[in-house]
Amino acid sequence: MNLIIARLDGDKINDSRYRNYIERLVKDGIGGFVVFGGDYSEIKKFIFHIQKMVSNPLIIASDIERGVGQQIKGGTLIPSQMGIVAGFNLKQEKNELKTLYSIVIKEAFDVGINLALIPVLDVNTEPQNPIISTRAFSDDPEVVSKYGRFVIKFFESYGLLTCGKHFPGHGGTQKDSHLELPVLKDDIEIHLKPFKEAIKSKVSSIMVGHIVASDIYPASLSEKIIDDLLKQKLGFKGTVLTDAMNMKALRDYKNPHALALMAGADVILHPEQPYEVLEEIKLAYERGMITERRIKEALRKINNLRKKIKKILPTIVTYEKKSLVNRAFKKTVTIIKNEIDDLNRRQIIPYLTEGYSDEIKRAFQNYFGSVYDLKDYKPSKATPLIATFTNIKAAGKEYMLKKHEETTIRKIISNNDAVVVSFGNPYILRPFRKAKTVIAVYDSNELAVSAFIESFSEGFKIKGRLPVKIEWIDE
Repeated sequence: MNLIIARLDGDKINDSRYRNYIERLVKDGIGGFVVFGGDYSEIKKFIFHIQKMVSNPLIIASDIERGVGQQIKGGTLIPSQMGIVAGFNLKQEKNELKTLYSIVIKEAFDVGINLALIPVLDVNTEPQNPIISTRAFSDDPEVVSKYGRFVIKFFESYGLLTCGKHFPGHGGTQKDSHLELPVLKDDIEIHLKPFKEAIKSKVSSIMVGHIVASDIYPASLSEKIIDDLLKQKLGFKGTVLTDAMNMKALRDYKNPHALALMAGADVILHPEQPYEVLEEIKLAYERGMITERRIKEALRKINNLRKKIKKILPTIVTYEKKSLVNRAFKKTVTIIKNEIDDLNRRQIIPYLTEGYSDEIKRAFQNYFGSVYDLKDYKPSKATPLIATFTNIKAAGKEYMLKKHEETTIRKIISNNDAVVVSFGNPYILRPFRKAKTVIAVYDSNELAVSAFIESFSEGFKIKGRLPVKIEWIDE
């Protein structure tokens, strides 16, 4: 049970039966939990409660790529990793970026998270990637390596453990491993570079993805990938985690948890049924499939991870959080092209694709005076501003525009001095090169939209840079 990190649903902790289930896992020696959802103060109190139940600290992990607010209500949201590269030049703005990431570190420690499942070290070489995209720093392995190294060193310097993912590289795939098994078709060396740099930077752990690369088996079940490549050839001495074991990429494999442990994984992350996994591993051990030496090595690795956990909230530079986050999102606004000199003086009518919230619609309405759904477009003398919304999330379908939306946008820009703004996946801009103004923002939440509108009102004084190559499509 020590080798399992189970799911903790923050939204369920007020249910007595669920609390009892989590407490039972703790008493039975679970290695830790990966946190999804919940209210900040409630989840903080509950994590404190279960940590008091054990003598050795539980590993409390969470996917906080965009800050603690990505998972927990009341936490702060920061830009996506691609947005970070767009807005922050490491040579010139390292201290400002440190201050932004200080918010993440402080809130993680405060709420009880001790293992940040970041940075994403995938090199996004595939424009149609449905699950990495803006979660990656860039499509350039050098840029990914540089920013990944920065995050690892900064977080680990404060004692917040990090996890590089998704080894050996999910960025060159066209499938979402939450739904099916992807295959990496690129030269694997392109994708290994950021992980090599992460190992040099002493990353505490590495997550192995459910992707096929250089073997017939998924990397998370492959001794060739985990033991031969990651541990032996690359010399990684830290803790190896699987990606979430409830993902459908592994649905065709029997006893995947035991296979992952046999292949060299030290931690089984997010299985559907922790107690069934324990029985699966016990049976594999009794049958001689998993050796005692392998079990002891895995236990040593997770115990080493525990020993690195610091229990004291670090002293971090003070900051004015709201203005800092707003400025960070403004810095991500990237003007790819602008052939409308008097944009600020024109009458603008915004048209929004699907995927926006009521708050987003109100923000456009409050500034521009009117706002419409794209499907309700009507020609006028005003300049149309087309705002597209895409979202990169597990098992999501909103990572690309719908075909009818793309067709409508093409028609509009062929007959107007149109502005096209992408909130989220920048690759959806590829068919819209003929638009007079093309802008990328790498998040599709209210913070990103408000920052864009403010940046628009100021004449785009602060500008981001494009972190990926966009191959334009002309038809």
